[in-house]
Amino acid sequence: FFKQKTAYEIYQCDWSSDVCSSDLMNVAGGKNMKVDALIMDPKDNVVTCVRDVKAGEVVHYRSKNEDLEILAKEAIPFSHKISLTDLEEGQEVIKYGELIGKTTRKINAGCLVDHNNIYSVPRDYESELVEEKGEEPVEIKKSEKGEKIQFLGYRRSDGRVGIRNHVLILPACACGSESSRIVASQVRGAVNIVFNTGCSDVADNTAMSQKILTGFACNPNVYGVVIIGLGCETVGHKQLREKIQKMTDKPVVSFGIQEEGGTLKTIEKATRAARELAAQAGLVRKEWCDISELIMGIECGGSDATSGIASNPAVGELSDLLVDLGASTIMSESIEWIGGEHIVAKRGATPKIHNQVIRVCEEYEKHLKQAGQDCRAGQPTPGNKAGGLSTLDEKSLGCIRKGGTRPIVEVLEQAVRPSKHGAIVMDTAGYDISSVTSMVAAGCACVIFTTGRGTPTGNAIAPVLKVTANKQTYTHMEDNMDVDLSGIIEGTKTIEESGKMLLDEIVQVCNGKLTKAEAYGFSDIAVDHVCRFV
Repeated sequence: FFKQKTAYEIYQCDWSSDVCSSDLMNVAGGKNMKVDALIMDPKDNVVTCVRDVKAGEVVHYRSKNEDLEILAKEAIPFSHKISLTDLEEGQEVIKYGELIGKTTRKINAGCLVDHNNIYSVPRDYESELVEEKGEEPVEIKKSEKGEKIQFLGYRRSDGRVGIRNHVLILPACACGSESSRIVASQVRGAVNIVFNTGCSDVADNTAMSQKILTGFACNPNVYGVVIIGLGCETVGHKQLREKIQKMTDKPVVSFGIQEEGGTLKTIEKATRAARELAAQAGLVRKEWCDISELIMGIECGGSDATSGIASNPAVGELSDLLVDLGASTIMSESIEWIGGEHIVAKRGATPKIHNQVIRVCEEYEKHLKQAGQDCRAGQPTPGNKAGGLSTLDEKSLGCIRKGGTRPIVEVLEQAVRPSKHGAIVMDTAGYDISSVTSMVAAGCACVIFTTGRGTPTGNAIAPVLKVTANKQTYTHMEDNMDVDLSGIIEGTKTIEESGKMLLDEIVQVCNGKLTKAEAYGFSDIAVDHVCRFV
């Protein structure tokens, strides 16, 4: 489907496919032959079906420019895998040219390969580390090739550029969330978040919550902030206000429900303050900004096999285009690197970054094991499995493709603002809403979100653009999907064409086009925690 280039070629990592979108329709024997399944690498011993296959049907696919076929001995659902050979118990299952698991029992050629008959193999992280030489990553220079792309944005006093001009009604704790929602509903241009914590937390949980809240306030899409606290939360509204004011010179005001004498009095004062900020925000003029000033988050959720085959590679192409133009992209969900972390690591601009990627995955697994948990028990999710993803490894090998191929210049902790420009990765949960939360807190002005099964999620501060390559999902959930990439699966579009189309779409969003989640006013927030409430 796509040829991985640049960083993968630099490291001589053979992670490519001979399958291209034109292979989906092939002339054989003078007749049009539609391909029924896709092989992602010549070394694969499974193919992914691009339609529902009945038992007894012949499945056509192509590899190395040859027309091949296999007889389906049982029904194979759309986006699920069929074995090309007899697989003995304990044999490796290969997709993308990589190990995605081992069989739990014998699987005959032509039979279904899914989560019921293969399992994920633990990683050997130590063997994936490289010698560190101490060099610093080279700052990626903007490519001089291609057209100059600009958008109309809001330049903040710190030099960062936003694509929205919100007044943020920010609860300091869960008890301030409902009042914040009511205030935001009364003032045009105001948005709110629903915060589910802020009290009864251990120190590390509180620190994470504060990173998220202050990060939201400092996001370049925010003009000013109205904080609503209760009065007895772990970090009071005045303390939070002072923290934000040390980080930015944006206008920030705060109120405490207990201090003001209850909900109604607080709402009245906060609404008046929000109205005043909205009036000031209306005076801010947009100006032309170069695309190199954009920071875009990259997310996937509700993935199925079409995600790794089509939509994620298309977003990876978009990421490469943006990085070449001098912009920055952030790929997160580090638990969904596991199984493909060695490939992500090889994109590291230095050996140190290479090893950071490996250690992030190793530490994630250790963290869960200390609590007696296994990441493979929750990954892939039931929806992923129904969509043809059988192991965490298979899911990860598809997920990481959305990050593109450019050298990774920085590895961030959750909700930390980037200090470099280029392709960046962030250590977050695999839970998509939590991951988006952290990237927006780090300063992402927009998020592109791939999905196979479909999801309505959005963020109040940064627009979330939803893309899918699953035609059924796009048709069935058109109210939530922004971009249809099913042409890649159908063979009418290439990855490169789709990446350019997505770039055009992102520029439109930067210029003010509302995403569907944004038009609905969706605001999904989840803050990652290290342990239970206290």
